[in-house]
Parts: sequence; C-alpha cells; structure tokens
Amino acid sequence: MEMKKVILDIDYIARLARLSLTPQEKKSFSQQLSDVLGQIEELKKLDVAKVDPTFQTTGAADVLRQDEVQKERILSAQEALANTKETARGHFRIPKVL
Repeated sequence: MEMKKVILDIDYIARLARLSLTPQEKKSFSQQLSDVLGQIEELKKLDVAKVDPTFQTTGAADVLRQDEVQKERILSAQEALANTKETARGHFRIPKVL
C-alpha cells in the first residue's frame, strides 16, 4: 500500500512548539511526522459508518454512588469544629492567605 508523501514546514512546527532543533533532528522529525500524517491519511480511507463509537476500552464502570436526597442535618458549632486542628474563639483557625 503506497502512502502519500506529506510535505511539512518543520521550522514552522518547531517554532510553534518552541523547540530549537539541529539540522539532523529536523530531518529525523520531518520524516517521522510525515510518516504519522501519511498513516492518518490511510486511516481516513476506512469505512467506519457501521462501527459503534468506543468511549473507553477497559470495561471499568462508574463506581460513584447515585445522588440521594437525605434529610437536612445542621451541625452544631462544636460538631463542625471537632475535626479541625486549630480553633480560635469558636471559629476555624487557618493560615493567612494573602
């Protein structure tokens, strides 16, 4: 299967990526990028009209519980402050944020 040759402006791409490339790197990367883009062009020729979209392939399921409405419970100040490291005059004490 013959792949179409894709011509790239490797200097422009390197500038966009803020890369400083040696002449050898430019030649190597130019060939690699051209090969990748050529493969993409080949994939575009495939008929995927009857292929279902795949969103993930691991089979992992959502492990989060469903939201359930629960009776409202208001914490007392003492309950709210029970797990904090520091308090000051009945309030949470936190480091200064500037």
